[in-house]
Amino acid sequence: MEPAELAGGGDPPEPGGRPGPGPPRCFVPQKEIVYNKLLPYAERLDAESDLQLAQIKSNLGRAVQLQELWPGGLFWTRKLSTYIRLYGRKFSKEDHVLFVKLLYELVSIPKLEISMMQGFARLLINLLKKKELLSRDDLELPWRPLYDMVERILYSKTEHLGLNWFPNSVENVLKTLVKSCRPLWFDELIGLWVSVQNLPQWEGQLVNLFARLATDNIGYIDWDPYVPKIFTRILRSLNLPVGSSQVLVPRFLTNAYDIGHAVIWITAMMGGPSKLVQKHLTGLFNSITSFYHPSNNGRWLNKLMKLLQRLPNSVVRRLHRERYKKPSWLTPVPDSHKLSDQDVTDFVQCIIQPVLLAMFSKTGSLEAAQALQNLALMRPELVIPPVLERTYPALETLTEPHQLTATLSCVIGVARSLVSGGRWFPEGPTHMLPLLMRALPGVDPNDFSKCMITFQFIATFSTLVPLVDCSSVLQERDDLTEVERELCSATAEFEDFVLQFMDRCFGLIESSTLEQTREETETEKMTHLESLVELGLSSTFSTILTQCSKEIFMVALQKVFNFSISHIFETRVAGRMVADMCRAAVKCCPEESLKLFVPHCCSVITQLTMNDDVLNEEELDKELLWNLQLLSEITRVDGKKLLLYREQLVKILQRTLHLTCKQGYTLSCNLLHHLLRSTTLIYPTEYCSVPGGFDKHLSEYFPIKDWGKPGDLWNLGIQWHVPSSDEVAFAFFLLDSFLQPELIKLQQCGDGELEMSRDDVLQSLTIVHNCLIGSGNLLPPLKGEPVANLVPSMVSLEETKLYTGLEYDLSRENHREAIARVIRKLLNHILNNSEDDTKSLFLIIKIIGDLLQFQGSHKHEFDSRWKSFNLVKKSMENRLHGKKQHIRALLIDRVMLQHELRTLTVEGCEYKKVHQDMIRDLLRLSTSSYSQVRNKAQQTFFAALGAYNFCCRDIIPLVLEFLRPDSEDVTQQQFKGALYCLLGNHSGVCLANLHDWDCIVQTWPAIVSSGLSKAMSLEKPSIVRLFDDLAEKIHRQYETIGLDFTIPKSCVEIAELLQQSKNPSTNQMMPSLEEIKEGLRRQQVKNADALRNYENLVNTLLDGVEQRNLPWKFEHIGIGLLSLLLRDDRVLPLRAIRFFIENLNHDAIVVRKMAISAVAGILKQLKRTHKKLTINPYEISGYPKSTQILAGDRPDNHWLHYDSKSIPKTKKEWESSCFVEKTHWGYYTWPQNMVVYAGVEEQPKLGRSREDLTEAEQIIFDHFSDPKFVEQLITFLSLEDRKGKDKFNPRRFCLFKGVFRNFDDAFLPVLKPHLERLVADSHESTQRCVAEIIAGLIRGSKHWTFEKVEKLWELLCPLLRTALSNITVETYNDWGTCIATSCESRDPRKLHWLFELLLESPLSGEGGSFVDACRLYVLQGGLAQQEWRVPELLHRLLKYLEPKLTQVYKNVRERIGSVLTYIFMIDVSLPNTALTASPRVPEFTARILEKLKPLMEVDEEIQNHVMEENGIGEEDERTQGIKLLKTILKWLMASAGRSFSTAVTEQLQLLPLFFKIAPVENDNSYDELKRDAKLCLSLMSQGLLYPHQVPLVLQVLKQTARSSSWHARYTVLTYLQTMVFYNLFIFLNNEDAVKGIRWLVISLLEDEQLEVREMAATTLSGLLQCNFLTIDSPMQIHFEQLCKTKLPKKRKRDPGFVGDTIPSAGNNTELVKRHAGVLGLGACVLSSPYDVPTWMPQLLMNLSAHLNDPQPIEMTVKKTLSNFRRTHHDNWQEHKQQFTDDQLIVLTDLLVSPCYYA
Repeated sequence: MEPAELAGGGDPPEPGGRPGPGPPRCFVPQKEIVYNKLLPYAERLDAESDLQLAQIKSNLGRAVQLQELWPGGLFWTRKLSTYIRLYGRKFSKEDHVLFVKLLYELVSIPKLEISMMQGFARLLINLLKKKELLSRDDLELPWRPLYDMVERILYSKTEHLGLNWFPNSVENVLKTLVKSCRPLWFDELIGLWVSVQNLPQWEGQLVNLFARLATDNIGYIDWDPYVPKIFTRILRSLNLPVGSSQVLVPRFLTNAYDIGHAVIWITAMMGGPSKLVQKHLTGLFNSITSFYHPSNNGRWLNKLMKLLQRLPNSVVRRLHRERYKKPSWLTPVPDSHKLSDQDVTDFVQCIIQPVLLAMFSKTGSLEAAQALQNLALMRPELVIPPVLERTYPALETLTEPHQLTATLSCVIGVARSLVSGGRWFPEGPTHMLPLLMRALPGVDPNDFSKCMITFQFIATFSTLVPLVDCSSVLQERDDLTEVERELCSATAEFEDFVLQFMDRCFGLIESSTLEQTREETETEKMTHLESLVELGLSSTFSTILTQCSKEIFMVALQKVFNFSISHIFETRVAGRMVADMCRAAVKCCPEESLKLFVPHCCSVITQLTMNDDVLNEEELDKELLWNLQLLSEITRVDGKKLLLYREQLVKILQRTLHLTCKQGYTLSCNLLHHLLRSTTLIYPTEYCSVPGGFDKHLSEYFPIKDWGKPGDLWNLGIQWHVPSSDEVAFAFFLLDSFLQPELIKLQQCGDGELEMSRDDVLQSLTIVHNCLIGSGNLLPPLKGEPVANLVPSMVSLEETKLYTGLEYDLSRENHREAIARVIRKLLNHILNNSEDDTKSLFLIIKIIGDLLQFQGSHKHEFDSRWKSFNLVKKSMENRLHGKKQHIRALLIDRVMLQHELRTLTVEGCEYKKVHQDMIRDLLRLSTSSYSQVRNKAQQTFFAALGAYNFCCRDIIPLVLEFLRPDSEDVTQQQFKGALYCLLGNHSGVCLANLHDWDCIVQTWPAIVSSGLSKAMSLEKPSIVRLFDDLAEKIHRQYETIGLDFTIPKSCVEIAELLQQSKNPSTNQMMPSLEEIKEGLRRQQVKNADALRNYENLVNTLLDGVEQRNLPWKFEHIGIGLLSLLLRDDRVLPLRAIRFFIENLNHDAIVVRKMAISAVAGILKQLKRTHKKLTINPYEISGYPKSTQILAGDRPDNHWLHYDSKSIPKTKKEWESSCFVEKTHWGYYTWPQNMVVYAGVEEQPKLGRSREDLTEAEQIIFDHFSDPKFVEQLITFLSLEDRKGKDKFNPRRFCLFKGVFRNFDDAFLPVLKPHLERLVADSHESTQRCVAEIIAGLIRGSKHWTFEKVEKLWELLCPLLRTALSNITVETYNDWGTCIATSCESRDPRKLHWLFELLLESPLSGEGGSFVDACRLYVLQGGLAQQEWRVPELLHRLLKYLEPKLTQVYKNVRERIGSVLTYIFMIDVSLPNTALTASPRVPEFTARILEKLKPLMEVDEEIQNHVMEENGIGEEDERTQGIKLLKTILKWLMASAGRSFSTAVTEQLQLLPLFFKIAPVENDNSYDELKRDAKLCLSLMSQGLLYPHQVPLVLQVLKQTARSSSWHARYTVLTYLQTMVFYNLFIFLNNEDAVKGIRWLVISLLEDEQLEVREMAATTLSGLLQCNFLTIDSPMQIHFEQLCKTKLPKKRKRDPGFVGDTIPSAGNNTELVKRHAGVLGLGACVLSSPYDVPTWMPQLLMNLSAHLNDPQPIEMTVKKTLSNFRRTHHDNWQEHKQQFTDDQLIVLTDLLVSPCYYA
């Protein structure tokens, strides 16, 4: 996250309240980063930032006025974004507005190169981010230019032809920009949304719009009428599985709403007088709570968890906005609609249940913990107690570790609310100590995850609470509250807690000391897990000690000291952990601790090194190593406190730096490194949660008041360590004593005067490296001459210097330069003499990297700290009050990060000779013999390239030297190294592809011709892979480079204003006229250069590709690069055009494919423009414009329809027609400026001879008129590429479309024989080829004259007839695509030949059912493209199809179903839409119902007794009916997924029929009719209902429930389950409907058929479970009455009668009633599977009375009880509290095996 984003909060007084230095500020900053004011050198920053801002303003203004987008403009905009990162928006409002306007103008320069546009846009987004800083009065931007840009780029006409290459992130950048501008057409959109049913793609975007609208206008829009619909849709989009038969409509899985948008919308609608939203929200959670239970799992779970996590977060944000945020110009929330306390409580109550269930979810407890954190901010008293109830038992049990980690992570989330108590939950803090004590056993060496969560838990609580024993206060004060007294006495346990924690840690450490194994395997590093534990341990321990009172600390210190001196640890694992604990102790109280540790360690080390033999031992004594390790860690403390011991420490260094044992001298180097760092860096020395610590006497300071208190940003009182002159002197003394001698030795070694062994060199280098990274802060950066003339610029490109707290002492020699000199010499020596000394080379690479960039901290360390800071901040922040209410330690950390950010800001450094030398050294290392050395050097090399301005241009030629084909002595390693240097790493620069002509002109040709280099071998897979990666990366990252860098006038005007603006301003002059002229001249030269470079590059690449023995791989790479160079603003040079045309017939298919795309692009470039005229549609139709909007078929758009009476059939009619090609024009409204093509005379001339063509066109003309060339081309195009996978290829279609568009029918004579031959051949690939050519012909003939078009169709019609009769399984898709492509965006009246041909007789029956189905498919493709403009054709087709609906063949039926869907597609019920002229569903359905009458009236089950062959003679009506029904089912199923609105009233009348047919069991052996009926019902039940349809559906269901077929009654219930859930809130909003459903289900409980009764019970329990119905007393009484029904006495049986037969239920109404009662009670019990409501025990008792009733009652009771046991078993301990003892005894008897609960 960019630091700039953190600059939240208001602008309170200056921190520390110190008087401002010097005169007051000359401007009010918009919003600066407050943390800067807390830095130790804060008073210097105002001057520094003013200077930088002034430079940015004047130079940016100057660059734009001088027409210099690059380098000047880009350089200074980058500086501006760095400025924002360092200081926030620290400029005046006037400047802010100017910056925004300037960047807006820059972004919308029409021909701007895309990569620049992105750079500008990102900065612009950053400037617009904080909405409250600029109000509408300050700034208004026109939205039109942005809209045009989005249209130009995202819907680009040319990108797919390869004429423009855009980066992938452009889309997001642009969309974010567009978000900042929005008007409002509310009624129209919401009307559209409410009436659309089948989630189309754009519905999600509408929801997003509504959500943003609602948030910006809380309380100004009345959402109430839409609430049920909104919630129903949100519930549907969660895709939950429902009901007994689960068939999900596939489309639901693809488009569901983004949960984020839905959440924002809900939050914005909450509150207000009506409370409607809260009611629905409660309903929503009630209905889905059971899905959160941990035993449920599915793909829907992620969505549900996201909902839980986002909703509380969003509500907290809204509360913050209403109650705590500074008001800004954004629309304020009216008081009537602010959230009241009651609203908040209701919200928390409705969501808490699912959250508590989600704690133990299978996906982990993260979402639940985040939700709880936000909920606890609002209502701790509702949230924390239930969490604790789950935590205490989890801490007790040892058997469920998952439970423990889940609960602990949730408690961590609510920690702050728990500890601070507050008015809502004062008893919160009393839970803290018991929790801490109980968590201790979690420090467990055997369970890693438990250990980590426990560390986090303990650390979190210790950060929040001062660990001070206040029990003595009880005697002294009597004004304490009850809770405070309790806390005081509890705090006596703190000391105990700390000591026990330490014991646990010691245990952990001892268990990880595995001496024997460690030493043998000699593992250098800890394992990953161990390092995590180490981190957790040390940070937790240091947090605890920081928060301790002095007394507790001293005890702890003594304890840790004793532990560390009484053992000797191995230094890899255990030693590191102990040393960390000691370091933590020393950091907290340096004086006391150093007194203990330093003398002890020093004396041990001195004693052990008395004897000089030790110095040369390979293996050192463990005790010595351990003490060295301990000493090196405890010196990482406040430098001032170390100065007392300097003599002792220097002595130790002198003894140990030159030990022979590597481990020994490495530890000693660490000591040196830490001493230097401690004395020279700037850092805070304490992180206590209260400034000043806890050492005050309890009488004046009462720590309990500080529990959970946030730090006060304005009185942070940070104790900084700023190096004193003594410390700096000490540091230089260390450097002189230890660095200097090493440098002298290495210098001599490099000169070859001194022989050093490798180990000695390594040791010296280690010392040098540690000195360098210890004192990086003291050493000034390298000086030297800048490298001149890399880029010409008229603007200064100077680097900005940031002050980081130290003045450099320039009187001393700069060690950095000395090291640089020596190391370069040594490097040269090693590379020439002993290149295999890789260990030394690794160190040299590190040293070079640090020499170039290290100023006290490393980038990767900073990044990981930034990340962890953000994580901690998220887990502990208080989003409700906002305003940086973080804990003090966190705030201090943030200020420290701000300081580090300043030391790390290196971009835009000047590139000097010194840097040049070192980067060249790195390049040499990057191409050396050993791959590991190369790898490390390359990473450093890339980092360096990113830091210095324009150094890439200087380096590229050197890298390319290695790739030259004519160089003799390049090794394969150098060749590979150079390629890697070109490739770059994933984040850095890619040299092969810099967006700059000068660079690409060198690199691309070099890559191609490197194929002839001696070092290149395609045998080596690694090299082949490298070239693939290079080519892939260039293709992925290439963005079209601009040729035109002009800056429009509007930009320059704003730039002038910017340069003149005062406060702060520089005294730089405005550019003079001469300069401006010079700028213009340079810019024209630059444009000319770019053009020259472009053509030059194309020619060099062609030369490269045409070299004689170039391997094929490189030829392909070269052609690929050439194809990237097609542009939409320049035609390719002729030579390249000829090259691509010839390659259409290349042997390799890869090349042919590239050539096809390229030639299609070239034809697009050569397209001549066609003249257009503006017309007025109302004049043509002769109808005036209507006042309100009416969509659909109106009199004024009737002339666009296809009308066979007025089809243009003669030349005159054709030329007088006004053709409108765009299908969507005129349906909703007309475009404001409607243009159509002008007449034939004004268009470019057709039928040109060769002389009339341009040169480029002649090349194409010659090739395509050559029969041999065409024959070869067609042969290639009709080969198959991948068998069975090929599809209609749009690229080839574009190629032919272009040819016929640019040269009209010139090539038809050559092609005609080929077409006729291809059509007759039924092979898949030949048919595909001819389909592509025909589609190209039809689309390419758009502007042909009437005679030519007529001739064309005379040729095409017979071809198409042949093709359609030869259609096969493999090719029907391609023909469908062909026809659909031909009809897309074409006026239907132009294509009348085609439509008439297709409509001749689609179902002729010739060629069998398959050909019929295919013809329909092709026809459907054509008509669907035309949408609403061909009503006449649709009517004709429907009329033709209706008698044929009784088709026998399945494939034809399915196709007819699909065609019907398209026929009725336009019959939609959108708001303000006229009735369509196309066919309408209601009329059609009415006719169908008439024909299905015979089936409706029969009662018996409908069998599918239709033989599949068509018998002669009349069949009876029923058989006809059944066949018809099958087709209708296909139609309904097809339209369920496609059409815009669901089942209309007439279709509902078909329901009873389906209910009758649909089978009950799931069995695949059923015939098609039954399966379809079942699927169709399932789909219809998931449809969205409009409120007015509810009564109609219920009517149908009630009627069916009386049906004599029990299958129908059974299916009614399954239908009902799904329908109610998917339309939950629409039903709940209609009381009659709820009553109706209740009555229906309860009456079906008494059905005579057993299966129906059981299904009714299941349905009832489902409706109860999702809270659609409630268990009220009338319902209970009703069931209990039924249970009491007396059963008739059994007759005595004959002795001969064996077994117990189930009495037939027919005559036994009493049994049925009794069973109904038992089922009802069972449904109530099963409706709450995860808890025990108060009424449950009694119901269970009532049920148990029926255990001995006759079957089926006994079965039901048993099933209910066993289900009850299954679902309540997990938490039985909790549940059994609800039962009395007597009830428990009965229950235990019932649930047969009592050991189950033992």
